[in-house]
Amino acid sequence: MNDNNEYILVLGSKPDYRIPNLPFNYIYAANGAIERANEYKKRFSKFELISILGGREFEKNLEVKKRVLNSSPDKIICRLGKIDLKKYNFSKKLNFQYLSNYQQLKIQSIFFNYGLMNILFLETFYENNFLKKIMHMFRSIRRGALVGTSTGFFAILCALLEHPDKQILISGIGMIGGDHKYSDKDRYNKRSIVDRKLILSLKENYKNKLITTDKDLANNANINFYSE
Repeated sequence: MNDNNEYILVLGSKPDYRIPNLPFNYIYAANGAIERANEYKKRFSKFELISILGGREFEKNLEVKKRVLNSSPDKIICRLGKIDLKKYNFSKKLNFQYLSNYQQLKIQSIFFNYGLMNILFLETFYENNFLKKIMHMFRSIRRGALVGTSTGFFAILCALLEHPDKQILISGIGMIGGDHKYSDKDRYNKRSIVDRKLILSLKENYKNKLITTDKDLANNANINFYSE
């Protein structure tokens, strides 16, 4: 595959989104947003499709499961719960990578100022009541399910990690809460608060590699806006 393309595409599930009319060699898609690559495939058919999944989300959310299975990803990076691959008709050529909670947090810590300590601190903003903050952190650590970034944001980090010499073009990720095509609205709103805090702590050398088609994300995170 020719790897001369400047951008890597990352897809999220925000209802208003736009995919630029550009060829991408690699597309990273968060949970059910992977179905958007099927639309893109009508224009450009040769690319590697990487699914970034929450394992528990995949198993519980039938819409997400259907969209991932129908999209036939080339690679899956799974965190926050394992998937029993034997139950599903994935391609035998599928490249599957499972990350433990510690492993996925370790990856996140590479990208943020003050590393893991900052992620732990900003995770407390998932709740706004002091007692709820304590209970949230206690449950998350006890269950080995301390999330940090949303799946969409984690897809951005995976793209940065695996393609350090490329620009990351983001479509369908806004980090402002509100309607979300595949997730519980309240849970998504809370995770968006953590995302907004974290992206402001993103190291400048990584932030400078991001470009988005979403004006809200460009304004709130102070990253470049893509306009054709």
